[in-house]
Order: sequence, then C-alpha cells, then structure tokens
Amino acid sequence: MKIKEFSTKDFTAVSQLWRRSGFEIRPGDSKEELRRKLERDPDLFLVAEEDAKIVGAVIGAWDGRRAWIYHLAVDPRFRRKHIASKMLQEVERRMREKGVPKVNAQVFLWNAPSLNLFESLGYKKQSDLVQMGKTLGDNKQFSTKTSSPGRK
Repeated sequence: MKIKEFSTKDFTAVSQLWRRSGFEIRPGDSKEELRRKLERDPDLFLVAEEDAKIVGAVIGAWDGRRAWIYHLAVDPRFRRKHIASKMLQEVERRMREKGVPKVNAQVFLWNAPSLNLFESLGYKKQSDLVQMGKTLGDNKQFSTKTSSPGRK
C-alpha cells in the first residue's frame, strides 16, 4: 500500500470511494472546491493506493491555529488492513512538521468504526461542543442532513 498526495486526476476515484463508504456528497466535495483546498495545503489531502487503485482517502486541513481531519474513508473491500490508521498517522506526521499544536476530527455519529478508530489513536470526544454550519451564498445543492441515507 502506498500513501500519496491527492491530485485532481484522483477526483472521480475518491468521489466514488466516499459514496461506497457511506458519505453524502455535498457541494464542498465538488472538483472545484477540492481544487481550492489544494491551493491551501495540498500535502494534507492524502490517498492510499493498492495496485494503482485508490482504496483510501483523508482530508487534512490547517488554518494556522487548529488542524482538522475530514472524510477519512477506506474502500469496504480493503478495511481491517490498517489503511485508515496509516493514513491518519501520515497526515498527523505532516501536521507536526508544520507545527500544528492540536488536531480535531469530524466524524459522523453513524460511523461507529471510525469513531472507534479515532478513539484508539488518542482522540477524545468533545461533549461540550456542537458543530454548527451555515451556507454562505446561494447554493441550492446544499443538504442540511446530518447523516447519510439509510443511516440512523
């Protein structure tokens, strides 16, 4: 398994991976939005490849104060092979090199395996926080759902 930086040529494969993993694709996941993300910190958006096929992805981001991890996903056929933990360890290593003091992760409540993984790697739930969001502009595609279809 090889971990490398995401490039826009990986967009279709990563989008398909996110769908297979149960993620709801939102406007911020468009090719244009991901291209904009690459302008800021391309070294923190990683994909895992097995036999030249993308089997995992994770988005890391740093705003100069706190770092974030989003959209950690592994192809269901390749789970239980430590791909997610290796990607997380690599994005954390890169964050440390940038001087990041703290990283937060966004994990959907329905995603128990991911919650368990983050906890096993030392992440703590922050029960005193509630995530809130607001769409800026007129984006009719935006969904306010908090879980994927079929999820509780």
